[in-house]
Amino acid sequence: MHQYLIDTEYATTNIFNLIMHDERELEQAKEKYHQVQKDLKFYQQQFYAADMSDDLSPMQLQYEYLQYNKRTENLSKQEEFLISQIEEFKNLIDAKSVAVSSLCGALLQIAKQGISIVHKKNLISCPDGKNIGSEVLKNVIWQGRNQSMHYEDGKFQPPVTNCFQKLEASFGNEFSLSLHSGENFAQKIVIKLFGWNDYQVYKQDMISLLG
Repeated sequence: MHQYLIDTEYATTNIFNLIMHDERELEQAKEKYHQVQKDLKFYQQQFYAADMSDDLSPMQLQYEYLQYNKRTENLSKQEEFLISQIEEFKNLIDAKSVAVSSLCGALLQIAKQGISIVHKKNLISCPDGKNIGSEVLKNVIWQGRNQSMHYEDGKFQPPVTNCFQKLEASFGNEFSLSLHSGENFAQKIVIKLFGWNDYQVYKQDMISLLG
């Protein structure tokens, strides 16, 4: 194993721990978000279904009217509460998504820097590594890091656009730079494409590139 991997193991392991922690929290937030949406739909149906029969005596009508008002008031409050929860979970999901993408971008930076140091900034001399669709690991690390660094301005060099065109052809339009302008693809690359769910998987892939 190359000295670079030994020197960066502590930092990289901690990044993986943070990614997995935030990934779990992100999934939990998404589950809660979808559940609250279902709850809101249920309460809205209950609210609009609240009605009184026309076949009631004056006394029964007065009683039912009071019950109706109480019921609709409670449902309205519950609806407001659920709407506020949906907004809260949306904000949490957005924040966690940014955090995970940033951490994955940091991981791509460490991997790319390893290639630069070991192979003297010469990507051609680096072994290809495993296939990623019609691409290879070393190039997706390199171009994925560049995309992650410059996704906000959306100005990419031809090697980046060529790489992502191949990824789009292999894995679908979720990797389209034009359809997802302004998106950081680091999370999709690290977790979905590379399968880097823990340090050991990452290490074996990096050994194939760095020795």
